[in-house]
Amino acid sequence: MRAALAVTLALAGCTLSLPESQAGLATGLVPDAAGLQPAGSDLRIDFGRAQTGVIDAVTRLLGHGPADVATNPECGAGPVTAVRWDGEGLTLNFQNGALRGWVVDAPGLRAGEAGLTVGAPPPPLALEETSLGREFGQGGVFGLVDETGTIALLWAGTSCFFR
Repeated sequence: MRAALAVTLALAGCTLSLPESQAGLATGLVPDAAGLQPAGSDLRIDFGRAQTGVIDAVTRLLGHGPADVATNPECGAGPVTAVRWDGEGLTLNFQNGALRGWVVDAPGLRAGEAGLTVGAPPPPLALEETSLGREFGQGGVFGLVDETGTIALLWAGTSCFFR
């Protein structure tokens, strides 16, 4: 399993740097301002990595494939292909075949260095009223706060909100 994961991550353009004493990889991901950090390892899936390799690596790490793939040609940043994994509420955004952003819209994954979570209260930061609603940003991770005062959505990198 560890060898197969190393091959998958190499295809995604990631580097594997696990200590030999480490028994195995924990499953899961931590989305952050630069991309995705697989839990329990030093490897990274950063923005700019190849779409096919990223999808394969994330599928292996989460234990299941994406539920949906859709392209929106009318995003402000240009056409975006969104690949969504249900259960984690994770959507990865790709442009021109490369990972450019992520969105989390369900409780489960903890995002950023502060461990932000959908459904939890936002950090004690000023909220800015935008066309999307009440937003905040912390360390390159951005969030939207709903009417109950909890985080409804988190994202980093290129985003285009659609389903």
